[in-house]
Amino acid sequence: MPRKLIIYGIGKFAEYVAYVFNEDSEYEVYGFCIEENLFNSENFIGKPLIKFQDMNKTYPPDEFEIFIAVGNNDVRRRILNGAIQLEYNIATYVSTKCRKWDNLKVGINCFIDEGCVLQPFINIEDNCILFTTDLGHHTTICSDSLLSGSKTGGNVRVGSYSYIGLNASVKQNVNIARRNIIGMNCSIEKDTKENSVYSHKGTVKRAIDATVLGNRFLQ
Repeated sequence: MPRKLIIYGIGKFAEYVAYVFNEDSEYEVYGFCIEENLFNSENFIGKPLIKFQDMNKTYPPDEFEIFIAVGNNDVRRRILNGAIQLEYNIATYVSTKCRKWDNLKVGINCFIDEGCVLQPFINIEDNCILFTTDLGHHTTICSDSLLSGSKTGGNVRVGSYSYIGLNASVKQNVNIARRNIIGMNCSIEKDTKENSVYSHKGTVKRAIDATVLGNRFLQ
C-alpha cells in the first residue's frame, strides 16, 4: 500500500515534485499545504490545498508524511523545522532514473531528479535539491543547498545554504564555503569564502541581423 504524502508548495516545483512522487516512488500524494498568508484557494492541480498551520488536523502525522517543495534554501529550512515540530516524518525523493551507487547517503527532505549522475561515496545532507547535477566521488553536499545543472569533480565539499547554477563547475578537492551563490557557467578552481557570490560575464549580443548572417552562411 502506498505511503501517504502531503506536499508543501503551490508552484511549478511542487507540481513537478507531486508528479514524480506519484509515478516513481512508494508514495501517493494526497494533497498540498501552504502558509496562511499565501493561502488563496482550496485546491491545487486537482488535489486539496490546506493551511500548513492546520494540516495536522486534516492529515495527522501518524498517517501522513510531508515533503517541502520550495526552492529558497532558507524558506525551505524554516518550513522543514515547522514540520518537524509538528512531528511529521519527512520524505525524500531519489529518482530511479538517475545514475547512482548503493553507498549513496541522503538525508531528509532531499530531492534528486532523473538527470543526476552520482559517483560512489557521495553524501547529501538534509534538505538539499539536485536538478540534473553530476557529482564526483567522495563529494559532500551540506544541508540546505540547491544545485541545478552543475558539475563537481571528486572530493568536493559544498557548504550549507549554497546555490550552484546551470553549467557551473567545481574542480576536484575544492571546498565551497557556506552561503555561496555560484552563478550559471562559472568555473570554481579554488576554495571559496563564506557568503561569496560568483557570476559569469555572460553571452554578448552581436551587432548583426540574424537574416544577414543566415544568408551569408546557411545557403
